[in-house]
Amino acid sequence: MFRKILGTVFTRIVAAALMLAIVVLNARYLGAEKVGVVSLIILAVTIVQLVNNFIGGAALVYLVPRIPLLKLFVPAYLWGGIASLLCTVILYVVEAIPQGFFLHVLILSALHSLFTVNTMILLGKERIRAINVLTILQVASLIAVLLLFFLFTQNREVMVYVYAMYVSYTVMFLGSFFLISGQLQRIELTGMKRVIREILAFGSWAQAANIFQLFNYRLSYYFIEHMIGKAALGVYSTGVQLSEGVWIVPQSISMVQLSRISNEKRMDYAVKVTLAFSKAGVLASLVIVGVLLLLPAGFFVFVFGPEFSEVKPVIISLAVGIIALSFSILLSAFFSGMGKPVHSAMASGIGLLFTIGLSLWLIPVYGIIGAGMAASAAYTAATIYQIILFVVIAKVKVRDFLIRKEEVRMLLSELKGLGGGRKLGN
Repeated sequence: MFRKILGTVFTRIVAAALMLAIVVLNARYLGAEKVGVVSLIILAVTIVQLVNNFIGGAALVYLVPRIPLLKLFVPAYLWGGIASLLCTVILYVVEAIPQGFFLHVLILSALHSLFTVNTMILLGKERIRAINVLTILQVASLIAVLLLFFLFTQNREVMVYVYAMYVSYTVMFLGSFFLISGQLQRIELTGMKRVIREILAFGSWAQAANIFQLFNYRLSYYFIEHMIGKAALGVYSTGVQLSEGVWIVPQSISMVQLSRISNEKRMDYAVKVTLAFSKAGVLASLVIVGVLLLLPAGFFVFVFGPEFSEVKPVIISLAVGIIALSFSILLSAFFSGMGKPVHSAMASGIGLLFTIGLSLWLIPVYGIIGAGMAASAAYTAATIYQIILFVVIAKVKVRDFLIRKEEVRMLLSELKGLGGGRKLGN
């Protein structure tokens, strides 16, 4: 398991470095206002994706070891197409899609929904290495197309990024489908109503958590666009992307953690893994946040351009919440892996209430810095709720969250013994 975590961390670091290059390219060649438009397009695709994930998301990871694969694949793909169409139309009606990009959001959402189904199946099969390779290929193809346009043409429009998304999503879809296609054995599709009920029983709460969490992350985008404008949104979204890069380690750990806990199904194992790696994840996040905060404001202006002078203050306003949510990411993996995603949904719902209330108060007064302050408060509130629940469910004490010498030795031992293929705690 530790080898998978390190491989995933390495993949996320490479992907984050490439994404940073993409952020810089967008800032330099598109400017703040067009970066704001790109952010709204990506947000629309992400919202559609979350609705798709009611059937095609984390529930598949939990059910792949338990139900014949084709019985999961068929409803997930059908729902992916339906959800993409319905949700894109709704977003268009409520004017949540930038003008002129309806069809692009529809097609990109469908591609994203289908390759997410494939990825969740691979994760349920514990094909972590395959997912890591596909992730690198996706981001690399995105940046390759951007470089091609920015360096060799005079096109400086938002459509350049849309073209790059088409290519990267197609690479991810074809690669992931190829990897799962050989495992789709023909069987009678009987009992599908029961299968869909099982998917929804798990997926509904898991996706409620993800939807609430997305709006914790991104609802302020709409508030900023409406109250301040797209240029301010471009600056804020750049600061957010840099800050969320801190989650490389906890997200990498949580992906492997969710897969292992879902297959292992032992409470003592799940608690031990969660405690050990949550400490490692939060500590890594503290270090990365510290590095970001030490960088002078002039550095960000040098990298992104004079329009982005407020990026450093945005990062400062988000810092506390980013660290708190590093812990939340790992606790959410624990709850989902144990088949209790309702707890993550409740935590995210609490965070969303803070986001709405504080954003409406702070953004008009403090602008994009107020948005960051609201986000930090929301992330922290959600994490505190999850910690309390974890203490109750796992029957642990507050002192168990402190780093212990034996855990450090265990992690070092795992590092030294990567070649043995041991599982943590075995």
